[in-house]
Amino acid sequence: MPAVTEGIPSTEWHLDDATRAAAEIWAARLEVGDGIGALVSSTEPKALETAAAIASRWGSVVVEEPRLREAERPWIGTGYRAIAHRYLRGDVPEGWEPHRSVAERVAAAITDALASASSGPAIVVTHGLALSLHLGDRLGADFDPETFWSRLAFPDAWALDGDVLHRSLPGAALS
Repeated sequence: MPAVTEGIPSTEWHLDDATRAAAEIWAARLEVGDGIGALVSSTEPKALETAAAIASRWGSVVVEEPRLREAERPWIGTGYRAIAHRYLRGDVPEGWEPHRSVAERVAAAITDALASASSGPAIVVTHGLALSLHLGDRLGADFDPETFWSRLAFPDAWALDGDVLHRSLPGAALS
C-alpha cells in the first residue's frame, strides 16, 4: 500500500518505508527462472518503486509505460472502496475512466511488454482496478473483476498462462 496523503492525487503517492521494505522481500520471492525478459511499470511512483525493488533484486531495467496507470478517477477519501466495487460491477461514476478504455490500453501495454521480452518472463507492474478490468476483458464472463480486486494483496503477483490465472506468491490458481 502506498503512503496515502490527503490532498495529493493517488497518482502521485509513494510507498512508505515499511511498504518499500516489504516490496524488496516480495521481489526476492518472485520465481523468474534465469531472469526477467522485460520489466515494464506504470509511471505512477508507487508502481515504479515496486518495480525498482524487482529490478534491484533481479538485475533488470524498468521500462516506464504510461498505459499501465490506474483507472483514472477523481480523488475519493471516504467511501472509495464502495464506489470502486460499483465501478467494477459495471457502473462508471462521473469522472471515472470508461472500462473499455482501461482494458484496451492495459492490453496493448502488456502485448508490447510480451513482444519486448528477450528471454524469461515479462513482468508488468500495474494497479488493481486497471488489472482487474483488463483480466475481465481478457478472460470473459467466467472472471469476476470485483471479486479479484477485493482479494488482491499489496503487493501481489499473478501469472497468466493461457486462460488460467495463477497467484505467483502463496495462493491458488483461478480459472
